[in-house]
Amino acid sequence: MWKIVRAMKASPLFYEMDEPELLHLVQCFQLNLQTYKKEMFLLRQGDCPKGIGFVVEGSVYVIRDDSLGNREILAKVGPGDFFAEVYGILGRNTKRVAVIAASDCQAVFLPTEKLITPCHKGCDFHGKLIRNMLQVLAEKNLFLTEKMVHLTRKTIREKLISYLDAERDKQKSKEVILPFNRQQLADYLSVERSALSRELSKMQQEGLISFHKNRFVLKAET
Repeated sequence: MWKIVRAMKASPLFYEMDEPELLHLVQCFQLNLQTYKKEMFLLRQGDCPKGIGFVVEGSVYVIRDDSLGNREILAKVGPGDFFAEVYGILGRNTKRVAVIAASDCQAVFLPTEKLITPCHKGCDFHGKLIRNMLQVLAEKNLFLTEKMVHLTRKTIREKLISYLDAERDKQKSKEVILPFNRQQLADYLSVERSALSRELSKMQQEGLISFHKNRFVLKAET
């Protein structure tokens, strides 16, 4: 229980909620902490989640696989963040979207009905939770819009510059640390890994970027 509460304290979803409220919420929602090994599925394509997923420890990928075996990483979700919120709220299956453990992790599912409907006890935290949910959903929509900007660029170079520039602004640093390895970055940008690696090498040779593993410096002015 306390591990769940600690994760909640760091999450914008539970902003301005004190410890007694969080403890009450865990009990009211009857949250059951689940443990997953790396690469285990939390949700498979076609599953209908019973609630909104919340990462307590570790991280997960929201992915989409096509019939040819190609994988696209839609998002990486870490402690204090949540996933499958749209499907959980609407009560629909995930169709072509799945959630897989990026590392050993623990997560809970917040029951949708209790999350969006105030209980008969009139608990104050329900109102706070609904307000916070609207804020977080708006920010997630902004994130997806930003990703679409990257993916609509015509070339791999343009996608990379768009993404690195956005990360530079987000991290407020000339050097940015990406949450992906090469294959994951290729999946995120929907490009082939070999083509991505070639373009990265060209851009480094031309002095547009410098990088070491997942640390990048974008030298091009955008």
